[in-house]
Amino acid sequence: MYIVEVLIEHPVQSLDRPFSYISDTPVLKGVRVKVAFQNRHVIGYVEKCMETEKTLEELEAENGYAYKEIEEIIDETPLLNSELQQVASYLSQISLSPKIACLQTMLPMQLRPNSQKGVGKKYERYVQAVESMEFKMTPKQKACYEFIKNTHQPMKLKEVPFSSSIIKKLVDMHALDMIDVEIYRQHYETMPEKSNPLTLTPAQKKAVSGITEPLSFKTCLLFGVTGSGKTEVYLQAAQKVIDKKKTVMMLVPEIALTPMMVERFKERFGYRVAVLHSRLSQGEKYDEYRRILEKQVDIVVGARSAIFAPLENIGLIILDEEHDSSYKQESAPRYHTKDIARFRAKYHQCPLVFGSATPSIESFARAQKGVYELYELNQRINLQEMPKCYLVDMAKEVERRNYSLFSNLLKKKLIDCIRKGHQAILLLNRRGYAPYIQCKECGHVIKCPHCDVTLTYHKDSNTLKCHYCDYSQPMVSTCPECHSRYIQPMGYGTQKAEEMLYKEIPQAKVIRMDVDTTQRKGTHEKILKAFQNKEANILLGTQMIAKGLDFENVTFVGVLNADQTLNIPDFRASEKTFQLLCQVSGRSGRGQKKGEVVIQTYNPSHYALTCASKHDYLSFYKHEMQYRYYGNYPPFCRLIAIEIRGKEEAVVSERAQTIVKYLKQQAENVHVLGPAPSLIYRLRDDYRFRILIKYKQSDALMEACQMIHQHYNKDKRQKISVVIDFNPYSNI
Repeated sequence: MYIVEVLIEHPVQSLDRPFSYISDTPVLKGVRVKVAFQNRHVIGYVEKCMETEKTLEELEAENGYAYKEIEEIIDETPLLNSELQQVASYLSQISLSPKIACLQTMLPMQLRPNSQKGVGKKYERYVQAVESMEFKMTPKQKACYEFIKNTHQPMKLKEVPFSSSIIKKLVDMHALDMIDVEIYRQHYETMPEKSNPLTLTPAQKKAVSGITEPLSFKTCLLFGVTGSGKTEVYLQAAQKVIDKKKTVMMLVPEIALTPMMVERFKERFGYRVAVLHSRLSQGEKYDEYRRILEKQVDIVVGARSAIFAPLENIGLIILDEEHDSSYKQESAPRYHTKDIARFRAKYHQCPLVFGSATPSIESFARAQKGVYELYELNQRINLQEMPKCYLVDMAKEVERRNYSLFSNLLKKKLIDCIRKGHQAILLLNRRGYAPYIQCKECGHVIKCPHCDVTLTYHKDSNTLKCHYCDYSQPMVSTCPECHSRYIQPMGYGTQKAEEMLYKEIPQAKVIRMDVDTTQRKGTHEKILKAFQNKEANILLGTQMIAKGLDFENVTFVGVLNADQTLNIPDFRASEKTFQLLCQVSGRSGRGQKKGEVVIQTYNPSHYALTCASKHDYLSFYKHEMQYRYYGNYPPFCRLIAIEIRGKEEAVVSERAQTIVKYLKQQAENVHVLGPAPSLIYRLRDDYRFRILIKYKQSDALMEACQMIHQHYNKDKRQKISVVIDFNPYSNI
């Protein structure tokens, strides 16, 4: 008899421990099983299996409870190999999350330890002729039989040019055999034309050889200006790794970037590339995952979740746009992709490459200290100059009675760009038509009933939407407070900007790219392909258009409101603004034509904007490091954010004070800030307080955080939940 330790599918803190069952046969660690749990039949994940010589009666008498048997063993082999089982344990540890939640994050829907049924394998029906037999057939049946026979191989049923009734009759006569052949679902149906490696510049050669020789564990920072050929470095480094019979993991932060990176890798490596990101259908994810498991691929390209791909014998892991906050998972289990990438690179003893034109302050500081190997690409690949940038003071535009969203200079440059037959990209990092609706009589602003945020007006659906909890309601015609009819949209979103472009620039042909236009499957690729095919002369969008896009006909970039990220209460606000402006500016002039950029702002003297307009990362880095030093922020310290949330405001406030008191008692040499109301005080009907902890190294602090997490999240009577976020990126 065997005692089997099983993690139950429910990812809650109170059940974050194995439950014991018995089995007559051994059960492998890492397989799914079906078990009875609290009068329900659930799916579990086997953590351990131990043989015992004791009888069932002896076990029950010793432990004081009745043992249940494993009802069904679902998998023949473990879901995760030894390395990924270690990754799951590591992720659980660094995120203070139930291990089952980590497993469910790492696996595709079909393989997760839960009772939800996903799609299965996909089959396509084929027919083939049965040889050396004589059949009595009608002329049409004989024609059909001969047609299939002459192909000399099974033929897709849908490609047989005869009626289904004729085929069915032949099958009934045993003249034809039906065969179901499993097929893999392909999100990217067409294979691009094969490309050859480009001739590398000396700086690129140095980077490729430095990264790949030798293939050992190290962290490399590839710091190259936009258009300097970082992707070609990735491709040629990947080729060297594959030549050594190893595999490659290539990550990008945004789903919008995936199609272009996938195309570049498929041009070079063909069908040996697998793709993983959240916009794939469940069936496509399942099939890509199985292709990786079955060692049919050498390279995995994908967004954040692709870091958990079951690749073996990894020889290189790359994170492009390493500075991007999308690499941080903001829902449980909270992790940074860099941490998982570092764990896997160390396990495989392979290089880890961070690439960016605007590295995070922390990464560049480590490179300056020699912790990371630094490789620089200081010039664009075609030796073209960086685009010329103009900062426009919008306060002066107002003084000149220009109240438009577009400054006179931006409008002039945009029209000139279109007149030349070139294309432009416009960035406005706010979707919808207007950020809020306000009554002109009493000043009332319509807010979400569940969150402390204004409702955004979406003109295409004539609705007001909350971008945090997805609450929506029809647009109002009168003020809910004073019943005045003088209520109107205020501010600008991408929908309104699109409307104004058509109104003010008759030659404009606009494609809008934001969350609203890319919700449906495949829309990212369709929008980018349409713009590449010059079906529009202006690509207008949010930050998803700022990174990684490469259109040689784009010669103008306009930033409609550079202050949007600058004014958020976040110590990274200047860094995020600088990065966004540099990245979007880099979309201009990537071909043989010179590029220009216009940045509209009310803070033209701010160092983040002046440095971005000069493409001067080093000056920005020096400025920013001074502020970080005096404010004691990363890289000069580490951060932990603790969020206390609950339905009762007084209870949340009281528990927050208690937690601060406990932290100060338990951990020395740490700086505890707060508690203070979160930036959005009420979110999805929860009141929220935030505590920020600055520290350098403290085992006592880690223990205190674990105790707080267990105490408040395992006991529902506490009426609150506590979220502990290590190295927080979000300030919401």
